[in-house]
Order: sequence, then structure tokens, then C-alpha cells
Amino acid sequence: MDGDLTMRTAPGSEKSTSSSLHIFVPRWMNRSDRNAQNSNAKALLSRFSGPGIRWTAITGEEPVRSVVKNGVEILKLSRSHLWPYELLFSYQRRFDAIFYPGVMWPDEFGLKARRAFGRRIPVITTVEGVLTDSENMARLAEQVGHPIFSQPGVEYAIPRIRWLYENSDHIIAISPFLAKVAEFLYGKKVSYLPLGIDTGIFHSEDRKDPIRCRVVTAGTVKSSKNPELFLELASRYKEADFIWFGDGQSRSLLIEKAQRMGLENLTFPGSLSPEELAREFRNSSIFVLTSRSEGVPKVTQEAAACGLPVVVNGFFEAPSVIHEQNGLVAWSDEEFAEHVGRLIQDARISARMGQKGAEMAKGWDWDRIAPQWEQVILDATRSAGCAI
Repeated sequence: MDGDLTMRTAPGSEKSTSSSLHIFVPRWMNRSDRNAQNSNAKALLSRFSGPGIRWTAITGEEPVRSVVKNGVEILKLSRSHLWPYELLFSYQRRFDAIFYPGVMWPDEFGLKARRAFGRRIPVITTVEGVLTDSENMARLAEQVGHPIFSQPGVEYAIPRIRWLYENSDHIIAISPFLAKVAEFLYGKKVSYLPLGIDTGIFHSEDRKDPIRCRVVTAGTVKSSKNPELFLELASRYKEADFIWFGDGQSRSLLIEKAQRMGLENLTFPGSLSPEELAREFRNSSIFVLTSRSEGVPKVTQEAAACGLPVVVNGFFEAPSVIHEQNGLVAWSDEEFAEHVGRLIQDARISARMGQKGAEMAKGWDWDRIAPQWEQVILDATRSAGCAI
């Protein structure tokens, strides 16, 4: 099967015809990959359907079937340490545009190599979080009127990301807030498009409220997710169970700390498949996300689709949570804890907000949103000088 999927032509040897547009999406289509950006790319590429357009992506193992079935060409990279160099050379093939480049060194050098050899083509990028230096953070906070937190732990990548966005022909921001941030940092070449979810998996049908309140979260267990607040919630509200679905570098440390604190109502069961996670959501009471810095956490959309009220921080202005409608928005750890306590203690308010979230989620289906992305990508490619 691998031989059927791998494009074996040499870099630069493809021929684009006047009747087709060939767009490279340097994102991993691996079936087992749950990275948020790669998952978004898989959802989009499995639904794009514009006539006369060829899409090419990458994989390091068995690709997701829905993408292959949709006619996307797959470049298979090796699993050895050579894959970054293979990715760099993949950028040099004959394409008409590049959409959704990553932020690793092969992405940067792949784009720079095209420019060095006079083979520049339109580049469309996405902004999915705030990542900038302290000086810009202060200026942004003053402009939007509230504190802003940059994504921690990736400061080393700021120069590369700045270069990528400065040299993009168009930037798609995944929230109105991030569109303002991107425009402030990189100019007027920004539009806003929402992220979608798979409503065939995440829905509220067969939802069952547990007898004992169940407060859940999901995502990588790491220090940037503000896990100390989750432990504090479990300590403060012993009448509820607290569950964090996901794996990560801090998971074992937090399990040990919870044991030392005697938190018998707190568990970290590890990662689940999307189908398993959706079932857990439908059998829970409240979803919380304790992070101070996010883009648009798709997990809040998925939880809302399953009928859960959602509590988030307001610093990243997630459009998926509207205060007092499908959840509650906090501006401090204490306010966050009070919001969670309110929902634990008032099941009627919790149920009303959960129902509103499930209603809102009907407009978040990828089948409705993917065509909007495809059109913006094509319009941006045309306006940058590449005609279909």
C-alpha cells in the first residue's frame, strides 16, 4: 500500500497544468497522529472538493483513510532521522501554493530555499495562538484591554514564527481575537475562519448525567495547562469527581502530588480515542480548561457538542464559550474556581448551559466549515498572482 501512495518523482519534476492548481499542505496525515494542527489539516483535506485542484500532504506511516479516499496525494517520508531533510526537499517540488506550513526548521529552510532559487509561490499560514515577545505582549494587552499570555515553552521558535508570518501572503486566524493579534503584529493580510468538529463523533445524543458530579478536562498534561488549578478545584470541591483525560510529561508528577494531597476524587486515566472521549463527555457534568494561553481549544467545542457547560479563562477570548450562555468565563483563578463551584451546586443552570452548547455546536460541523477554508485558500492564492 505504501508504494501506491508514495509520489516517487524527483523534486521539481511535477508539471502543473493551466487547468489545475497544485497546493502543498506540509502536515502529517498519520492515522495515529493527534496533534491539533495535523488533526485540523486531516479534517480539511478529507473534505476539500474543489474541481481542478490537487492537494498534496505528507505522512510517516499509514495515512488516514478519509484523506486518501478524497484523492489527496501523499508524500511518504521515512521514519529515520532523515525525515526533516526529506521534508525540506519536499518543499522544492513544483507546487502553485503552500498552505499550513509548520514551524520547525525544515519548514523554514524549505521556504527559504525556494526563495533563494527564485521559485517563490503564495504561502497561506494560520495563527492558532499568541506567541510573541514581552514587548509586543504589553502593547497587545493595552490594545485589547486585558492581560494576554503567550504560549509558554516555545520562546525559541519566536524568530522562526515571526519570519514565517512576515513572509506569508495571507494569514488565517482561527478566532476574531487572534485575527486582531495577527493584524497588529503582521499587517492587514489577515482573515478569520472558525475551526470545526466532527459532529458524527461529538454530539449529545444518549447523554446521561451521572449521579455524582463529574468535572472533566482533556489535553496534554503539562505545566503550560495550569494543572495546579485543576488540583485546587479537586481539593476544594470534594463532592465532585475530577478527571483529566490525556497524557504528557507532567502526568506522573501530578498523580504523585494528588496522592500526597489525599485527593481520592482526582484521576488521570490517560489518552483516549476521539470516540472514547466523546462517550466520556456524554457521561460527565462539566468541562473545564484551566489554561491561560490557548488559541481556540477545539476540545471546548467538542465538550459543548456533547452537552457540557464549559468553564474557561477569558485571556484568549475563545469564541466557543459565551459567558452565561453555554458556559462561564473567568479572569482569575479564584473566579474560575467560583464558576466551577456554581455549576457543581446548581445542576439546573449546568443543564441549561449544556443544552445551549449542544445547540451551538450544530453550526461547527467540519462539513459546513471546510468549504469556507477551501474558498479562502483559493482566493488568497489567486490574489497573490496564481490563476487557476
